[in-house]
Amino acid sequence: MMEEKYDAVAVEEMFNMVMEDVSKAESDFEKTLGFKMLKYSEQKDAREIILKLGEWMFDYHLESVGTWSTRALDDVLISIFPMKIVAGKSFFEKVEPVLVKFFEYLYHAELQENGLVLAGRVKTVSVLMFHEVSVLLKDSDDEKLFELGEEMGLDMSDLSDLDRLYEFVRLFEASEKKSQKVKIVSLMDERKRRINH
Repeated sequence: MMEEKYDAVAVEEMFNMVMEDVSKAESDFEKTLGFKMLKYSEQKDAREIILKLGEWMFDYHLESVGTWSTRALDDVLISIFPMKIVAGKSFFEKVEPVLVKFFEYLYHAELQENGLVLAGRVKTVSVLMFHEVSVLLKDSDDEKLFELGEEMGLDMSDLSDLDRLYEFVRLFEASEKKSQKVKIVSLMDERKRRINH
């Protein structure tokens, strides 16, 4: 039992170190010409994309920035990104350009010797990732919700707009529940009134 706690603590410490490395690499990447060449909307979501990649490369494959492999990258982009990130197709279109520039940066900064191989792999795998997202969204409630968000003028490729949309839905559902309770109470009151008369 004590050994299990130690292993959990050690893994947590290792995870924190890996994420510090990913976060520092991402922060340094933001200062590069490669980052500045990204579209503004890609720059806005770059940090989230890179941090999620780093988190899931470690969580599912125990790989850190310097040891990222094409096999793990394939799995994370094709299987995990589409399942774990609830966003419209336009968000997933940003993943390829962000990661290609990020991997190029990692290679030139000598943080990932296979950075150019990973950048090339992202270009190949992003098609499969996008297909998986399309299959998951087809005729789903999320797809309908994203269409509503677009009708409301929200940018469905922007994670903060997606958060606003989900908050709106949560508030709407809460108000619907309150109004349903009120109707139930009024029906109960009406029954009592009729019985008493």
